[in-house]
Amino acid sequence: MKSYFESNFCIGDKVLILSNPNKDVTFLNEFSGKKGTIIYFDYNCGCGQAYPNDPMIGVEFNKGEIEEFWKEEVEKL
Repeated sequence: MKSYFESNFCIGDKVLILSNPNKDVTFLNEFSGKKGTIIYFDYNCGCGQAYPNDPMIGVEFNKGEIEEFWKEEVEKL
């Protein structure tokens, strides 16, 4: 069973990282244009997330790197 939230992202979805559409000063530009897989949704890290529609989205990349993004920063492939 896949985890899901209202924006239609699921754990296991392949995503593309966009080029900092929120102009977030904490955004790591090195991830722009990279593709990865959603592995979790975080509602408790203290970044202003809201359950159920606005989690931090944990994305894993090819080399095992994991980074978190807002839903506006990822695009489903």
